[in-house]
Amino acid sequence: MAHTLSCYYLDAPLSDTERKLVIQVLLGPWAKFKTGATALVERRVPTVLPLPDSSGHYCHTREQRAWRVCANLRHAGIHEDIGRQVVWVMPRDADWDAIFQFAIREETGFAPYVVQRWIQDETGIQRLAARIIDTQKLIDGLESQ
Repeated sequence: MAHTLSCYYLDAPLSDTERKLVIQVLLGPWAKFKTGATALVERRVPTVLPLPDSSGHYCHTREQRAWRVCANLRHAGIHEDIGRQVVWVMPRDADWDAIFQFAIREETGFAPYVVQRWIQDETGIQRLAARIIDTQKLIDGLESQ
C-alpha cells in the first residue's frame, strides 16, 4: 500500500541533492529499499533539548535523555508513524544523533533509515556527501547472530 514516508530532522532539512538521493533510494517501485512510499514529507523536530550542567556533563544517561526527547518527536508528529520505518537526517552532533535514533525506535517500533551526512575523523567533524543507512537491517542482522 502506497504511503507518505516521514523524514525527521533536527538541525537542517535535506538539501536538494540529499532529497533527490532519498527519493531515488526510498520512494517508488524502483527504490533500493522497498518502503512502499510514493511521497516524502519532511518534519522538523523541535530543538528544545536538555542542557548539560555547568561542567558540561549531563546528569542523565543517553537512554534517559532519549525518553525526554520522545516528547519532541511526538510534537513533530511521530505518532502518525507508529509501526513504520521513517527517515532520520543525522544532525552534526553524534551524541544527539544516537539519542534520537534510540527514541525513534522506541516511538515507531523500528530503527530509522539514516541520512548520514557527518563523520568524525582525526581532523574533527566533516560533512560528507550523504548516504542512506538502513539501521533496522543492521539491528536485525546483529540480533540474528
